[in-house]
Amino acid sequence: MTIIRIALILLMGLSSMTMAQTKPVQPKSVEDEKFVFLNNGVTIGMIVKSVLKADKQRLKLTDQQLPKAKQIITDATVKYNEGVKKLKATGLNQKKLRVLAIAVETEKAHQYQSILTSQQYAILAANHNKMYPESRL
Repeated sequence: MTIIRIALILLMGLSSMTMAQTKPVQPKSVEDEKFVFLNNGVTIGMIVKSVLKADKQRLKLTDQQLPKAKQIITDATVKYNEGVKKLKATGLNQKKLRVLAIAVETEKAHQYQSILTSQQYAILAANHNKMYPESRL
């Protein structure tokens, strides 16, 4: 009888210790995910912050445009990252990577059109056509 009590006390003690030590799993943010194309520990959040800073200077984005621009950049970066993952699995080469970049950047430019003024969009379109002359914007 005492052996059963000791076993129950040990069992209860161990189960309460394991419950106290487990941490709740928090959802991982997209911005904390590693950027696949670079192997130096860069995260998607770092890429988004860098691109947003460059676009803010280049296009002279206003404070009202920044949240929507950040969302557009985040979506494009995630889409590019997922595309690179798929290309790595099937065979990555320069041509496939270029096609992916053109598709993602063109879609990003189309999404930007809704938040930019005509002057800002003209700057974006000119830069886009310089970088991707084979693209149709």
